[in-house]
Amino acid sequence: MNRRQYLARTGAASLSTGLFASVAGCLGGLPGSSDNSDVTVSDRTGQRALDRAAGSLNTAAQSLTDLQDLENPEAVDFDPTEPRAHIETARGHLETAAAELGDDRAADVATLRSYADVLEGLVAVTVTVTDDALADDIDAVNAALAGSGDLEAANEIVDARYEKIGGARDRHAEATATIAAIDGDRLDELAGIDLADLEDGAATLGEVVTALETLAGSYDATLDADDGYGALERGQSHVDSGEYEAAQGEFETAAATFATALDRLESGRTDAPDGLDDYFETAICQNRHLTDAATSFADGAAAAADGDPTARTHQSTGEAELEAVQNCSD
Repeated sequence: MNRRQYLARTGAASLSTGLFASVAGCLGGLPGSSDNSDVTVSDRTGQRALDRAAGSLNTAAQSLTDLQDLENPEAVDFDPTEPRAHIETARGHLETAAAELGDDRAADVATLRSYADVLEGLVAVTVTVTDDALADDIDAVNAALAGSGDLEAANEIVDARYEKIGGARDRHAEATATIAAIDGDRLDELAGIDLADLEDGAATLGEVVTALETLAGSYDATLDADDGYGALERGQSHVDSGEYEAAQGEFETAAATFATALDRLESGRTDAPDGLDDYFETAICQNRHLTDAATSFADGAAAAADGDPTARTHQSTGEAELEAVQNCSD
């Protein structure tokens, strides 16, 4: 896939995430932020710390406004340094608030700590899904499947990427669970944030995580040394050695693996962000041709085992399908 074409074609795509739109309007007027608050003098330090914590967390959330372009994750230039610093600052303020305020304000402190946990999780997930190296990783996989790259290296790349995305999925699940446990009215009172907007922002991010996990998982299966491309290569080796029954078994294993990956990709493409569509299209094309190639090779091996002259035809069909994989990433 031509990366410039991909970015140019999808750069205008965007999603509206209510969380980050709402944050921008509430930074200047947090509830209770005035020194004229009716809290007692002894509680004023704690109240001020609580207000400052809410302000720092909202500033961290504002740093995530680039998520409005999450339909095209690669186009998002996201630096987590600033939001993480604001979250850390907020946690310091919350420590002060917890020490200065009474037990009757413990729920307020806990709510903002949960808000901090959510933002910290969303920042971590965003780092994973907007990683600039994603395009390079997929290019390496495409080259390997096209026969011009290192399959073993590509397999290692996919394993590492799949592990990172799996971690992002777990972190996103934690953030979502935390959101579900937050008292929305209390959060709104403390930070001016609508819980529904927070849920929408997390859901948008979750769609990208799910799509990338589908891509990585499918490539992981396709390149698998046991049941995927490795089985296809072993089948070809058996054919070269005249071991047609063994070859048929390997080809059938590979065909089943490719077909399963194809089904997963076609299902996952439906809900994937538009900016990832080219990736899905390429992977679907590859697995469709690989499935057809492995199936033809299996038929050819079965025919060869029976001395059937149609074996050559099946073999030629399989080779043509395998060669067609090279054109999928053009």
